Amino acid sequence: MQALTFKSDRAIAELFYQVSHSGNLTRNDSHGLRALCESALTEDDRDAVNRLLHAIRRGWVRISD
Repeated sequence: MQALTFKSDRAIAELFYQVSHSGNLTRNDSHGLRALCESALTEDDRDAVNRLLHAIRRGWVRISD
């Protein structure tokens, strides 16, 4: 999985798509996701982030190097 740059408007949607298909989240993407969580998000983006966090807690998504 390639690392995303979190500057585009669709960064969270792209990340959600990649992670849901691969089952892996890189540490770099994880750090970028945390940084995005500190900024103002749309309701859809916030829902996508919450789904990713839920999947990580449930073990459906792994964080890899």
